[in-house]
Amino acid sequence: MKTLIKNVVVIQKDKKFNGSVLINEGIIENVFENDFCNIDGVQIIDGKGCFLAPGMVDIHIHGSYGHDFINNPKETVDIVSKGLIKEGTTSFLASLTVLPQNETIELLKAYKDLDEKQAGANFLGVHLEGPYLSYEKRQLMDGRFLRNPSIKEFDEMLQAAGDKLKYMTIAPELDGMHDFIKYASDKVVLSIGHTMTDCSIALKAIESGCKSFTHLYNAMGQHLHRQPMAVTAALTDKTAYSELIVDGNHIHPDVIKATYRILGSNQIILITDSMLAKDMADGEYFFSNLACRKQGNRINVIETGIFAGSVITQLDAIKNMKEYCNCDEVELFKMASYNPCKLMGIKNKGSIEVGKDADLILLDKDLNLKATFVSGKQLY
Repeated sequence: MKTLIKNVVVIQKDKKFNGSVLINEGIIENVFENDFCNIDGVQIIDGKGCFLAPGMVDIHIHGSYGHDFINNPKETVDIVSKGLIKEGTTSFLASLTVLPQNETIELLKAYKDLDEKQAGANFLGVHLEGPYLSYEKRQLMDGRFLRNPSIKEFDEMLQAAGDKLKYMTIAPELDGMHDFIKYASDKVVLSIGHTMTDCSIALKAIESGCKSFTHLYNAMGQHLHRQPMAVTAALTDKTAYSELIVDGNHIHPDVIKATYRILGSNQIILITDSMLAKDMADGEYFFSNLACRKQGNRINVIETGIFAGSVITQLDAIKNMKEYCNCDEVELFKMASYNPCKLMGIKNKGSIEVGKDADLILLDKDLNLKATFVSGKQLY
């Protein structure tokens, strides 16, 4: 049976309007303006004036609800998938911290056999945050396993993962990285992060094939007026995307405002970088073999005090972005839904358009989640 979600404010990638959306077999069949549509024999869902937005897509998430993607992949993906629909996120990548190569290979083999369709949000594949990262900017990554790039190792990873390895964070200043970027960039999406690269090397990396910056400002050289580093490159380039962790902790709200003024909604991707302590009680947790403490919406390594990922949802991120920058809903969902899909080359998700998957969310005027649909089925 077809489903019509009516009486909503439809959020598309370039406009919003009062209307309705017709779903057939999990796909958006039609989008109507002003609710003027007469269709017989359909299930009607009254949106009661809520926003109807594309489900959010989190391309950088390490885990949640006590589970980390480096452990028990099948179980963790299942649990995280079911939890994310309660937060308005309908698709995600599983982000992995740095491990010994043999352990990474075994993990990738386990992810190879997992289906995209889950009981909740869609599992889109794997994001490797490393191992070709800067030791100086390792943050909580295990420095024992950081190293210069190896095409042979990378091919082993690709083979182990099948088509599930989608995204990889690298430091472009490492020895051999220029050739590695040229080789790898047409096989996975490469992102600049955990790096001490200067601006010129970062810009050359983008020319060679890198397409984004991993959690901009964090774990990289800053925008210094006599020593331009990776952040300067992100603010200069007009094509690369920049992930932002908008939790009020990782980046000061005023810097978020300045970044938004420079890059606008076209080049920003809202991520969580959340880890296993998200939606868990305050207390101690282990992440990347480090003891961490969660207090409210912060998670820090106990020994050093550095941030250990975040514990926010994408819903938190868009609410904070609206508060800090006064973005409208079109811009918010461009950053949380459309842009991550554009970066990853995902053509069937990320916006409300005819022919795309009916991964949709209903939100009230304060952006509180009211319902989540995955492939047209209401799961929350």
